[in-house]
Amino acid sequence: MSGAVPRRRHVAVRPVWLCRACAAPWPCQPAKLALRVEYAHDPVGLSVYLCALLHDAAVDWLRLRPAAPDPAELFTRFVGWTRPAVSAAARGRVDDLLRRRG
Repeated sequence: MSGAVPRRRHVAVRPVWLCRACAAPWPCQPAKLALRVEYAHDPVGLSVYLCALLHDAAVDWLRLRPAAPDPAELFTRFVGWTRPAVSAAARGRVDDLLRRRG
C-alpha cells in the first residue's frame, strides 16, 4: 500500500468561485499553474476559456450580491494574469513611443 496522498484538484466551487482544494479565490495559484501547463500551446484558447468563466462568475456574483462586481478586478482575477510579462525596459520603450505620438 502506498503512502502517497492523493492530490486534490484546484477547481472552482460555484457560485462562490472559491477553490475546492484551498478555499482561495479561484483561479488560485495552483489552478493558474495547471491551466498554463494545460494551455501551453494555446494561450489564446486559455484567454477565451477564462473570458467565458469570467462571464459566468459575473452572472453568479449578481445572483448572490446586490452590488455589481468591479469589472477591472474580475478581469485581473480571471484573464489579466494570462498576459505575457513585459520587462520594465520594454514597457519603458512602449511608453516612450506613446509619448512621442501624443
